[in-house]
Amino acid sequence: MEGVQPLDENVGNAPGRRFQSNKLLLVAAVIQGLGLLLCFTYICLHFYASQVPPQYPPIQSIKVQFTKCGNGTGCLITSPNKDETMKVQDNSIIINCDGFYLISLKGYFSEELSLSLYYRKGRKPLFSLSKVKSVDSIGVAHLAFKDKVYFNVTTHNTSYKDIQVNGGELIVILQTPGGFCAY
Repeated sequence: MEGVQPLDENVGNAPGRRFQSNKLLLVAAVIQGLGLLLCFTYICLHFYASQVPPQYPPIQSIKVQFTKCGNGTGCLITSPNKDETMKVQDNSIIINCDGFYLISLKGYFSEELSLSLYYRKGRKPLFSLSKVKSVDSIGVAHLAFKDKVYFNVTTHNTSYKDIQVNGGELIVILQTPGGFCAY
């Protein structure tokens, strides 16, 4: 029995053992290939997504300032940033899109006054404050295309001098994009 080896030395070279080893290597290669395919797919989708234009236009918003108000005429509002998505026209903020808007009004006045914030002629004001020297109000209102946000002030003083305002700002931000818009 010269050519026959003992049983424990022969087990590693058995054909069944070699088949299991090859099968394990094949499974590992398939898993690595799937991982590589997933990475490649992710990279392709990432580059494709950066080239697709956004579904919605930029959020409609504006921040305007007011520093001087006249009795019975309202306040002169100006937009310091010309790149705003909403515009000021005739001392009003023009609404281009239907939806809910967040409206913030802040300011400190040189004398006591009454202030009303409107969005459409002939309608009740969004809010009205009486005999105040400062305002810090936030509200949400549903506004529609062609509405105009503006406010009016009246003093309880008989003088018709200009009312000075410190830190006067009006911010209007669309909260529900995706509705009707006209540009």
